[in-house]
Amino acid sequence: MRDTNENWFYLPAGVVASIVLGMALVPLREYTYSGSFAFLFVILIVVAELGGRWAALATAACPALSLDFFLTRPYLRLSIEGKHDLIASAGLAVCGLVAAAIGSRRGERSAALDAAVSDLDLLHGALAEIAGPGPVEDRLAAVLRDAREALPLAGAVLRDADGKAVAASSPGFAEHADPATVLDRDTLLPPGMSIGELSHRDLALPRDGGRLPLETGGRQVGWLDLWGDGSPASLQARRTIATVARLMASMLER
Repeated sequence: MRDTNENWFYLPAGVVASIVLGMALVPLREYTYSGSFAFLFVILIVVAELGGRWAALATAACPALSLDFFLTRPYLRLSIEGKHDLIASAGLAVCGLVAAAIGSRRGERSAALDAAVSDLDLLHGALAEIAGPGPVEDRLAAVLRDAREALPLAGAVLRDADGKAVAASSPGFAEHADPATVLDRDTLLPPGMSIGELSHRDLALPRDGGRLPLETGGRQVGWLDLWGDGSPASLQARRTIATVARLMASMLER
């Protein structure tokens, strides 16, 4: 996912750059129409698109205002005398809105791609632990720690069919009481909720915990107890957890 600090950098940077550029062009404003400077501000909007929707929106408004204030008659006032200057300012605003729309979609695609790569890394690591050496409890604990870091989980505990804790994402969670809610094996939704509700709401995994029954060969071999961290859990993240649970069931059976 795109670094939030990077997004916050682009937001004020585009605003400040618009003001500085307008001031820098003041000595040239008597030699040409203000619309001639518009393409320079468009470059700023395109760069701000890298910061996503809000950076592009902020940078869309500021170039138009900077062009009007510094380079359009009457100078140093937010008013416009000429029709061509008005068209140039409006065009800058439209460019910014288009860049914001593109930045929003690109940011969403980038976030989805990053999440998919993270999930694949988690599954690759879980498969490696299945075939790896050492006590199975240690390998299961490693999978749970990786899952907590990659997914919207506060913690997880793996229990055998008798309810005994076999592995935990951290020692403290092994002492948690068994959650009362049994979650759906595929969607990790509580009883009575449909997948349609998940697509319309930002649902997190239960903070008070939920349980996934672990089965292999038609026989239950244990439970995976999960606690959400409050962050929304997408359908992709839920299916990744369900897949990891099936892999751990096969490890537990061994």
